[in-house]
Amino acid sequence: MDVRADTPNHKCDICEKLFARKDSLKRHMDIHAGIKNYKCYTCGKESTSKNGHKRHMNVHAGVKKHNCDICGRKFSQKGTLKLHMDMHAGVQRLECEICGKGFRRRSNFRLHMDMHAGIKNHECEICGRRYCRKVDLTHHMDMHLGVKNHKCDICGKAFTWKHELKLHLDMHAGGKNYKCDICDKEFRHKSTLKIHIDIHGGIENYKCIICEKVFTGKSSLKQHMDMHAGIRNYECDICGKEYIQKSKLTVHMNIHAGVKNHECNICGMTFTSKGCLKNHMTIHNVFKNYECEICGKELSYKSTLKLHMDRHAGTKNCKCDVCGKEFIYKCKLKCHMDMHAGIKNHKCELCGKAFTLKSNLWVHIDTHKDVKNHECDICGKEFVQKTALKLHMNIHLSLKNHKCDVCGKEFIQKSKLECHIDMHAGIKNYKCELCGKGLLTKRNLERHINACWDKKSRM
Repeated sequence: MDVRADTPNHKCDICEKLFARKDSLKRHMDIHAGIKNYKCYTCGKESTSKNGHKRHMNVHAGVKKHNCDICGRKFSQKGTLKLHMDMHAGVQRLECEICGKGFRRRSNFRLHMDMHAGIKNHECEICGRRYCRKVDLTHHMDMHLGVKNHKCDICGKAFTWKHELKLHLDMHAGGKNYKCDICDKEFRHKSTLKIHIDIHGGIENYKCIICEKVFTGKSSLKQHMDMHAGIRNYECDICGKEYIQKSKLTVHMNIHAGVKNHECNICGMTFTSKGCLKNHMTIHNVFKNYECEICGKELSYKSTLKLHMDRHAGTKNCKCDVCGKEFIYKCKLKCHMDMHAGIKNHKCELCGKAFTLKSNLWVHIDTHKDVKNHECDICGKEFVQKTALKLHMNIHLSLKNHKCDVCGKEFIQKSKLECHIDMHAGIKNYKCELCGKGLLTKRNLERHINACWDKKSRM
């Protein structure tokens, strides 16, 4: 036997590693060239060497020959055990030059460097959001599918992300050990305190890759990215409106509940959201540089002045597609369209009656209070609504603005004209419960019922 055959005479030109056999050097050169001749038919992973392929197959087979002497954990590969032992020893072989973070695995180090470089190769097919790591994309897909594998053992609440469960468990544990020196606010996590301090310092570490807007907190950036993706995870149970942020949904629910926690310090007017109050404050704070030439009214904005002038001119640019009615203001048209759609978002808490317009609800609430602030100057009769007083004044003035197209008869009130038209059409909306006879008007029904009772008493 030639002893010299085992002498490492074959040297690699790239890394200068020595090999005893020429074919071993050839296989080693394949590693440098990235040639992978061994493929796993289970998952499709390719390996450069036969031994590497064998170790990979042990992972699928669940073979774990390498035990940790400290904690007893078992591993399929010797290299994985070695990395695990580094964890016990606190050894971090690779250090990031940008942020100083240490890594035991080269693969994790490469992914971390991709994060700094902004390289995101894994894209969500549903919303287009991109990730550095494949595992993050998998968790993201769980969110779309509604998969929640991380369950709280205390209350049973489930979460998509493991870190969400961890934060939730801290809530059960109680105790906030990290305190802000500036505002004395307390936090459960050191990382949350760090982000909070950055807010005080105005430090914006998180940048949007689409519009380059920067944020102080990671959660704020995430919500901002959801806006770009059009993801709306928070839905109103009452009207079905969807929101990106939970806080926006909370504000919206206050509108349904009629909660107005934001009060104006100047005039005392209350609002459902902080944004509405902010817009209202511009009325008090902004200079009114635009004056109406007709009535002298001063306005804050040029656009508002234009709408005001349209009112004087009677210009109505907003037209209803259903009935053709025209409006000066777009908001008035929107309310009118709600009427056609039968949408009544303003509900009375006392009797449950619903209204399309909020102003109609306010007037209706006054009927419950029996507040009659509108008095007739001629006869002294009082009314709850201003419109009711106006109709009453038409009686004194004998103004008959509502004319029948069939016979030409004129009426003071629109409701009287409608009843009259029903008469022409033969519609009898009022039915007697005693005999079943149908009547045209409520007054006729009352007379008929009295006649029925008299007839019944004589029998």
